[in-house]
Amino acid sequence: MRKLLFAGVVAAVGVSFTASMATIAGSKHDLSNTANKIRAANPADVNNEICVFCHTPHGSNQNFVGAPLWNKAIDTTITYQVYGGGQTTGGTTVDQPGDVSRACLSCHDGVNAINSIINLPGSGGWNANGNLIAFTVDNGATTIPAGTAATMPAGITQIGTDLRNDHPVGVIYRGDEASPPASLVPTTTALPTGFVIAGDKDGNPGPTVGDLLRANKIECVSCHDPHLGQNPTFLRLANTGSQLCLTCHQK
Repeated sequence: MRKLLFAGVVAAVGVSFTASMATIAGSKHDLSNTANKIRAANPADVNNEICVFCHTPHGSNQNFVGAPLWNKAIDTTITYQVYGGGQTTGGTTVDQPGDVSRACLSCHDGVNAINSIINLPGSGGWNANGNLIAFTVDNGATTIPAGTAATMPAGITQIGTDLRNDHPVGVIYRGDEASPPASLVPTTTALPTGFVIAGDKDGNPGPTVGDLLRANKIECVSCHDPHLGQNPTFLRLANTGSQLCLTCHQK
């Protein structure tokens, strides 16, 4: 299987990853893959590239810092309904999703266009407002023409703007408090064998539970790696026997 070398390119511009390669070709996030239900209608529109649907080496969205060299024009003003109505057990406040989670939601919230690409491959294809390329969302039965926004179709992959039935994101991880919740392990806890971690993000030595957090908060990427196609739903660790859940929750 082809390996994605994008992380090495990102490191060259000052963003550090310890895992320089991950498998995305042929996965559900390979939107040039004609075997996928949701994909570019004509992969030639993007020169059959894979990374371009999210990243660009030039002309990226400077107003969005949730992911490196972001190639999508997205609405970051959307307010989401959060888990527990803003509170979780013990009174921990759940904030709006962090930017890294908004990167995921820019396709999965059913509002932002999934076919928006700022910088198309080649010359002359840059548009700060996003180029809306032709997309198909149901195995080719329906094509959204170029210039029309395509949103994630209804179903489990459309998380929506109501996050109350999903694991909270934008919430502080409380495993290091003087009296932590009994179910949470300390952030220094080693990750289990087989866990995929993209490296130090907030000064954590890694690979530990702390490396799964962003600004000490749980975000979408705490459990999912968008570049890892071999585990179901891009999980960092297959959840056989709930082993992913038990990484942070001791039960």
